[in-house]
Amino acid sequence: MSGYRASLLSILLLPALLSAQTTRVLFIGNSYTYSNDLPGMFTQLAASMGETVQTQMVAPGGYTFQGHTTYAQSQAALAQGDWDFVVLQEQSQRPAFPPEQVAQEVYPYAAQLAQQARAASPCVEVVYLMTWGRENGDAANCAFYPPLCTYEGMQQRLYESYVEMATANDGWCAPAGEVWRTHRAAFPGTGLYTDGSHPNVLGSYIAASTLASTLFRRSCATATYVPAGITAEQAQAVRTMASDVVAAPDAPWNIGVNDPVAAADLTYLDGYTVLFADNTPGAASWSWTFGDGSSSTDADPLHTYAGPGDYTVWLVVQDACARTDSLPLTVTLVNTGIGDDLLSPASTVRMVDGQLEVTAGTGGTLQLFDPVGKRLFSTMVTGGPQRISPPTGYQGVLVWQLRTFDGATRTARLHVP
Repeated sequence: MSGYRASLLSILLLPALLSAQTTRVLFIGNSYTYSNDLPGMFTQLAASMGETVQTQMVAPGGYTFQGHTTYAQSQAALAQGDWDFVVLQEQSQRPAFPPEQVAQEVYPYAAQLAQQARAASPCVEVVYLMTWGRENGDAANCAFYPPLCTYEGMQQRLYESYVEMATANDGWCAPAGEVWRTHRAAFPGTGLYTDGSHPNVLGSYIAASTLASTLFRRSCATATYVPAGITAEQAQAVRTMASDVVAAPDAPWNIGVNDPVAAADLTYLDGYTVLFADNTPGAASWSWTFGDGSSSTDADPLHTYAGPGDYTVWLVVQDACARTDSLPLTVTLVNTGIGDDLLSPASTVRMVDGQLEVTAGTGGTLQLFDPVGKRLFSTMVTGGPQRISPPTGYQGVLVWQLRTFDGATRTARLHVP
């Protein structure tokens, strides 16, 4: 999903679901995470959004993803399990190096950390925290790779690498570096660094706001926490900017990539009976509401309505990790003005080899209607099976009525491909 992918029902349910739980977040990084206590800043910002958060941090200076894959403290923290999120922040320069070098020195370890996190916490969401380019580029490596000579060149490579890590590992990207770039463009005179590399308080607040908007999948603009050292106006601008960048349409942040995507279809049967079918990969539970006050928790329920009308049906699915999605379906039941007394089950109309095969018992009259009740066709039929061509050029649902010579009537639907 890009940005905030959520149905109306999901949005309505989300605050109540989140307020009832504590979110556990493990931070694995280095001095960029340790500076200004980013986990603590994130926790206080989350609290001002009504969220309860517990965090743990492993962030020795200069550490790389490769180092964390064998570092005892990192491995112990991952092995604790029961994490809702593991936030991974790579050494500041490595993801900005040439793509072929990043593919060897960064990507394998980004994948290994994700695998280790999921081995202990099968439902964890792995979040790659995009860092920011150095204030004037990476002078130490400029000579061997020119994009590193400027902030913009370095930031673009960080952007590309972090998006790739998230995409390749079914993880999320928290785009702090992109918010940082947006802030630099909007407020070029406002400093974000302490030494041209590490964040000052405002820079860390950018990262915290980006994480809050990413992990909770909603705007943090109305949060109230402002750390010492920045003004309320600066904090408001950062929160709004972070929320907008995270929620940008078609953004490649991969947020919600592991959510179930609700899918279903329906089949009209005789009278006002409808068969619903869930097609959601990975669904573990289902909640159907049929739009008439009735509901079901079956995967593929059969429901009979009392009469014609338009009904909005909602399917809410949940996977084994309690991630949810919802889907509306529209049921249209029409009254064609024809009866619904059942004939023998042997009396029917079906599609066979592109034609209507009619079996009518003692013989009688066949009429065809479109879904809104307009009569398209009428003909006399014999008792035995016979083939009739459907209306020329017609595709979609047809309502058919068989009325036999002895007065019995049957009405049902079929689909003309």
